[in-house]
Amino acid sequence: MMRDRDAARVPHELFRFLLVGSVGFIVDGAILLLLVDVGRMSPLWARVPSFMTAVTVTWWLHRNFTFEAVRHTAPSMREWSLFVVANALGNGLNLGLYWLLVWRFDWAPLAALAFASVAAAAINYRVSAQWVFRRG
Repeated sequence: MMRDRDAARVPHELFRFLLVGSVGFIVDGAILLLLVDVGRMSPLWARVPSFMTAVTVTWWLHRNFTFEAVRHTAPSMREWSLFVVANALGNGLNLGLYWLLVWRFDWAPLAALAFASVAAAAINYRVSAQWVFRRG
């Protein structure tokens, strides 16, 4: 059962989570467009390095900005790995929708990225708040 203090924290935390997600989206999109337009990489394969960079950026920002419980602890490869694994469902949805929209429906890469990112945000917040960055 959620305590009153925890319930009061959620809107503030969710706002920060979405703000960090927006930064992740910008990082993801910028790298994606750079690799596709300048590097002439396939939009499907360019998504892998753009996505991994965005995951790393959002993990670092979440642990230092979004989730106060872990702000003063040392970052670790274990925590980063847990973040990636914990978000696998949302990230899998994100990547799957992106690839489906680009490959099957011929969407522009940035539009597909935006749609897929919004669809995955709720799942990623829930697992991040309750599993990766939970209060001790």
